[in-house]
Amino acid sequence: MTKFKGLQLHHLPHDVLRIILSRLTLKEAVRMSILSRRWRCLWKCYPKLVFTRATMRGSNAVVGRRKPLRTRFIRGINSILRQLRSTNLNKFVVKFALRKRHTSHIDRWIKFSATSKTKHVVMDLSPGLKGSSKRDDMYSFPLHLFSGSSGSCVRSLSLAFVYLTLPPDLHGFANLKKLSLHMVTITGELQCLFPECAVLEWLSITKCRMVGLSIGQEPSRLQYLCVKICSLQKLDIRAPNLTTLVFADLMVPIMLHEPLKISEATVSLFSASDCFNYVCTDVVNALSHVQSLSIYFQINTKVQGFVKNPTRLTNLRHLTLEINIAGGPEAAGGVLRLAYLLELAPLLEDLVIHMCCFASATHIWEPSVDPSPLPPHNHLKTIRMTGFYGLNCQLELAHHLLRNTASLERMIIDPVVGNNSFIPSLKAAERYMRDGRALAFAKLWRKGFDGVLTIL
Repeated sequence: MTKFKGLQLHHLPHDVLRIILSRLTLKEAVRMSILSRRWRCLWKCYPKLVFTRATMRGSNAVVGRRKPLRTRFIRGINSILRQLRSTNLNKFVVKFALRKRHTSHIDRWIKFSATSKTKHVVMDLSPGLKGSSKRDDMYSFPLHLFSGSSGSCVRSLSLAFVYLTLPPDLHGFANLKKLSLHMVTITGELQCLFPECAVLEWLSITKCRMVGLSIGQEPSRLQYLCVKICSLQKLDIRAPNLTTLVFADLMVPIMLHEPLKISEATVSLFSASDCFNYVCTDVVNALSHVQSLSIYFQINTKVQGFVKNPTRLTNLRHLTLEINIAGGPEAAGGVLRLAYLLELAPLLEDLVIHMCCFASATHIWEPSVDPSPLPPHNHLKTIRMTGFYGLNCQLELAHHLLRNTASLERMIIDPVVGNNSFIPSLKAAERYMRDGRALAFAKLWRKGFDGVLTIL
């Protein structure tokens, strides 16, 4: 024990001290610099630079209340970077609402990050809730600074609210595994980037301005793809190892060329019109191999017909439908079309239907005789219906499912709206839920389905 009696922190090996340093926040690392001359030099190689409103609040570099917060934020980063050495960085993050007029500062930070061969880069200049979202005042991200060896060190890149110009002769990002683009205005073809990203595994593109998205076979390791609110005209994907797809946009052509490994998909359709035909054709054709599928769309109670599809969802086991119901509450045929999805998924085991409707029940429903009944489903075991207000269309659908599922073990009916849609006022919602619960007991529970039916 006497051998280590005089051992002090600065006596530890350099590699051990760097590990200790990496577990501290930037503020704590700066404070440690007063311990010794060695620590004063060591903190200048701090591997995680995270500059946000939260991390910079209270920093010595941002003290003083006479200057605007944005000015103090910029000066704080400049002050810290002037003291640091350009070394191998693990993370470089800037999250603050900065604009084109701050280009000289941001360019200097990005150059520092590229020179430091940063592994994980985040540049999020998104405006706050009250900030301006004018795209003509956006900062232009200097992608060329990451060409060559600087780009080959980047493992993940996240950009938000910037301009991104993609030159056709772009080189770099050979080791990029994760790419996130949010509110990015893209000039050039995004697919020009993919040949340089041979190991890309995760790609998210949200609220970006682009006409179409085409992904060839170059990102052969791509496993996760998220495309949301980009006003696309088409989605064309050839990634052979894609396993998860999240798509939220208009009803546009979806072309997935034999993605046999895709197992999970979420599709959200933003349209005020009835989307059922699109779901039965485009969505089913594109995602015929999925095991778990979630779809958000609008359906109209007054629309009766639909296009039948020979394609089957042969691997589908779990289906979640988030439905906005439009049209009169007395009509049932439009919503009853949902039962056709059971025919398209013969091995389905779990069905969840979240419904949202701003109408009250009419209290006149009686079971109807379907002129063209569907064959019974033999594998469906559990059904959950939320937002059940006792509308004619909801009662008809629930009755049909109870009557035509041979292996059903449990159906749960919940009057509470289960999706993320806007709900009516609390007073109206309470009345709708009370009516839905009462009608479920009267029209379903007492009709001989009490053995499998649970009404919450």
